[in-house]
Amino acid sequence: MKVPNPLGLIGKKGHGYVGVDIGTSSVKVVELSGKPGNVRLETYGHILTPRYLEQVDHPLQLVSPRVLDTDVAGLIREICGEAKVKGKRASMSIPVFSSFFALLEIPKMGDRELAQAVPFQARQIVPVPISEVFLDWEIVGEQKRADLRDHTQDRFLVLIVAVPREVVDKFVRISKAAGIVLDELEVETFSLARALAPKGSGTVLLADVGARATSVSIIEDGTVRSSQVVDMGGGELTRAIASSVGVSIERSERIKIEQGITGSRDEGPSRALTTVLGGLLGEFEKATSNYFRKYGKKTERIVLAGATAQMPGMVEFIAERTGKSCELAYPFRDFSFPEILGPTLHEIGPSFSVATGLALRGLE
Repeated sequence: MKVPNPLGLIGKKGHGYVGVDIGTSSVKVVELSGKPGNVRLETYGHILTPRYLEQVDHPLQLVSPRVLDTDVAGLIREICGEAKVKGKRASMSIPVFSSFFALLEIPKMGDRELAQAVPFQARQIVPVPISEVFLDWEIVGEQKRADLRDHTQDRFLVLIVAVPREVVDKFVRISKAAGIVLDELEVETFSLARALAPKGSGTVLLADVGARATSVSIIEDGTVRSSQVVDMGGGELTRAIASSVGVSIERSERIKIEQGITGSRDEGPSRALTTVLGGLLGEFEKATSNYFRKYGKKTERIVLAGATAQMPGMVEFIAERTGKSCELAYPFRDFSFPEILGPTLHEIGPSFSVATGLALRGLE
């Protein structure tokens, strides 16, 4: 899709090698060099928003209209300076809850007809006028007539993504104010898939547990097949501890990070956390069951990204409850970097998955 500003919502080739992930409570950057198969990690950095703990009760996305462009740009300049980022060309992530996903089944047709059919169908399901969004789409698979219940005709599986123009315009303003050249904008789900579930990875459920919400996506053989937002994030877990134990938000945050789900799950913080996570696991089950019912494919494993995913006991709890293999995200696999950084990169990997996927896009 050609537009006046640099936009490619569905992971096409780019030229940047700095990934900038603007989250609810922080900004993360990753700089990579080289080429696919021979990637070097140059630097990385992470900066929390001022008074981020105060946002646990009133989460405010940094790309919200209520946050000044210059404030976000200032955070980007600050962390790029501290991390000694050299590159000026960058890709930036669009939060999944600022976008709209749908997987359409469209009868097979020629390119020209398809280019007309997709926007027409999008008008029926995108909740805002098409004129107010940037629309991108990609054929992600096919269904043969023999596999369809009605046996009508072969169909394309077309993934569409729509992002409000006001969101895109805000990112463009932020990048200019930060002094970086914005090559690409990409919905963060595609960045995660590139970093954590590339082609050949099978069918994977990716869960990115952010401060405000969790994105739950099904990735098949490196391709995003579905994505949804669950209104549960690290902030809700912190509030659950505060409510159950009767301590401050600051103390609850420390308990979450240091203790997590340890000891008896029937008492104190662990009980509060498992209650909240039970709702999230219900969304996991719904996503995987719907996908299996529709396409006949089971999810083979679960990968957890986001800082909250590192909460003690969370991986084990999810594996136990779902009966599936569950692992923490590690986007730096097969990269070149000083050996001494290994333990640190394993520790921060879940938090830097989106930024790494964005930087990888620039090396394709």
